[in-house]
Amino acid sequence: MKKIFILLLLTFSILTQAQELKKPSEGKAMVYFTRMDAVGFLINFKYFDGEKYLGKFNYGKYLAYECEPGKHVFWSKSENSDFVEADLEPNKIYILDSQPQMGAFKAGVKLVPFNNDPASYKNEKKYNRIKTRMLESITSGKSYFISAEDIKEAAKDEEDLIKKIMEKYNNKKSENEPITQLPKEMFFE
Repeated sequence: MKKIFILLLLTFSILTQAQELKKPSEGKAMVYFTRMDAVGFLINFKYFDGEKYLGKFNYGKYLAYECEPGKHVFWSKSENSDFVEADLEPNKIYILDSQPQMGAFKAGVKLVPFNNDPASYKNEKKYNRIKTRMLESITSGKSYFISAEDIKEAAKDEEDLIKKIMEKYNNKKSENEPITQLPKEMFFE
């Protein structure tokens, strides 16, 4: 009986939190960048969509990014850079978690897409735990917002970095190095 109550409470909690996620405008896609793990909590990770600078934030915040559906190369920069190739569908929500990695001088970053298929995890309990933590990082976190004017200004400062990292991405592609994929069917429900 206790297990059934806990399962119902968890299900209600997940459904309530899911209702709080901002949905994309009609015909657009929404990508949430989160930071569930507090390791390196003071370190800002920078976020990009190809050559477009999106902003930077640390633990306890998230970024809701509305964009055109289709193919994208999302990447994050800290001590290292990490890439995710995405193919987004219109009117869908996707979540990329920024997981801190051990670095030599500061935390590195790894972008990990949330897979809404419980079978992709070791068991349903792990899936439910990750989904709950992911949603909590959005619903209890602070939304990171940067004005269009500030993005333009910051993007000027990041021009050299963007060129260098996009060159690194293209080299990885040409050498057939593995790049994390976010296929269109991995949207959040």
